[in-house]
Amino acid sequence: MKKLRTLAAAVVLLPVASFAFATGQTEVGGSAGGVGDPIEAATYTWTAGGMGGGWYTTAGGMAAMVTESEPSVTIKVIPGGGMENPLKLAADQMEIGWGVSFIDKAAYAGTGPLFDREYSNFSGLAGGFSVDYYHYLAAESTGISTFEQFVDKIKAGEAVKVAAPMAGTSGNTMTGFLLDYYGLSFDAIEAAGGRVTYAVYGDMVNLYKDRHVDYVIAALGLPGAAMTEMAISRDSTLLSMSDDAIEFLSDTFGTVSLDSGVSFIPGGTYAGIDNDVQAIGHSTGINAGPSLPDNVAYLFVKTLIENIEEVQALSPSFAKYFSPESAPYTVVPLHPGAEQYYREAGLLD
Repeated sequence: MKKLRTLAAAVVLLPVASFAFATGQTEVGGSAGGVGDPIEAATYTWTAGGMGGGWYTTAGGMAAMVTESEPSVTIKVIPGGGMENPLKLAADQMEIGWGVSFIDKAAYAGTGPLFDREYSNFSGLAGGFSVDYYHYLAAESTGISTFEQFVDKIKAGEAVKVAAPMAGTSGNTMTGFLLDYYGLSFDAIEAAGGRVTYAVYGDMVNLYKDRHVDYVIAALGLPGAAMTEMAISRDSTLLSMSDDAIEFLSDTFGTVSLDSGVSFIPGGTYAGIDNDVQAIGHSTGINAGPSLPDNVAYLFVKTLIENIEEVQALSPSFAKYFSPESAPYTVVPLHPGAEQYYREAGLLD
């Protein structure tokens, strides 16, 4: 096996891991505004994912539910990414953030090669939302069906045109690890004469439809709206991952393992792709920065659980994975306001 080398209200929408969830809970985070205190009118910021991606749109939907439940709470949603979100929360720059399980766990503990120190000044609100998958979409005209064949093209000096997620996103980071596993990098693609265009998902759609790129990388829940649109626009295939690559990434970083039974994108998820495709996946959750008041954290999770069917309707992946029972199990310690709600609701002992 190859070795890893060196790496690293109104709702306002602003343009700007392993499959098992940890169960240990301690009081971390929380601020003025006890659960029993009146909620003061305030605006909070939710750092999500790239514009046009599932995190961005579903954050908007859930934020609207919270504001409807308590009009004095306004939540504005801004673009973010899996790598940057826990750092923003820990630095108290944002109050709420989407999270990738393996990244959040590494940030909290300061685990290399992802992080060189602990970023533990953030806490969990809700976990188990979905398993997001790393999609490696290729135009059928490329003639390949596996990621290893894609690697072979680059090593043979073929100029490939790729749309990749922006730096700071989980899609960019994990693909960097995957390329490194095969002895490559994004820079190596360009050194071979190819081109990597870093873009948000909404822009990737046009790049692919207009044939400016033949390959697209995205980390999305199923079905990913951007992937759906791209697969309709051109005859396409999803590149499958080898057993060895999936197990290496699972053992090293805590992404979905082969024995989880969910390390694949089911056939029929996207137009023209009828076979199951073996894929890398990670679980997702929502976290809080240290300034989120206890009563707002309590309100936030209470709103999600008491409107569970509406939350599940935001994404087919939520409908499959997210439930009141999965919500309390986050990979970092629970926010005390969230923990109090879960205990009162009988979801935690």
